[in-house]
Amino acid sequence: MDSSLVNNLKKFGLSENEAKAYIGLVFLHEPSVRALHEFTKIPRAKLYEVLENLVEKKYAGILHGTPIHYKPTEPDDLVQMLREDYEKTADEISKSFDEMELDLFMEESDDFVSIQYLRSDWAVRKKLNEIFDNTKKNLIILSRSPEVLKELESDLVEVGQKLNILILADNLKGYENFSLPVTLYPKNVRSVLKELEESHLVNQSTTIISDSGRALAIRKTDAKTEAHYISQPIVIFLYKTIFYFVHHADDVQLPPELMD
Repeated sequence: MDSSLVNNLKKFGLSENEAKAYIGLVFLHEPSVRALHEFTKIPRAKLYEVLENLVEKKYAGILHGTPIHYKPTEPDDLVQMLREDYEKTADEISKSFDEMELDLFMEESDDFVSIQYLRSDWAVRKKLNEIFDNTKKNLIILSRSPEVLKELESDLVEVGQKLNILILADNLKGYENFSLPVTLYPKNVRSVLKELEESHLVNQSTTIISDSGRALAIRKTDAKTEAHYISQPIVIFLYKTIFYFVHHADDVQLPPELMD
């Protein structure tokens, strides 16, 4: 029996006897318990328990008759099941660490500076909903990616029924069919907003800034969502500055050194 195959199956949660029994079922083609016992050298009394475990996990099935025979789940199907179980377990582990990260995060206070890295869709979604729930009246969104913004479209349309949402972009390409209005940076303050967009703080695909003093800078990397959740005094300053620039663009005159 291939010891490396046994060891690899063990890595996916099968016991040594379960791995040997499954390999025996595949090799012997629906054997009796007696034939499987002779092939695997697993004690016969123990083998019945092992086979029951394989059947319970859907790695094997029973062929009724006299004597009873067992058949293995097709190897390709088994591999797919193991892959799905592995990915599910990995997701649960990632979620648990994200929950731990959120649970251990210190309670916010007026003088507490926090920038929190979120590394899963679940954690980003949790913080996004928190921002929506805590926004009093206005949300400002700096968008550098129509694709990321469109993933949030249904959520933004829903919260847009109770909040004012200002979406700003450097150009309108890719936003033609977006459900909410997208506004170009006002020309006379464009350079300042572009610098802000390209700064380390919001150098992401989409940055959502709330009047509650919270911000979420989201980006996509290799189909994975990650973000920085920011809660610190600078967020209120940014929110007020952008809000003023946009709503008083005609009155703001930047000095030449700050212009494009």
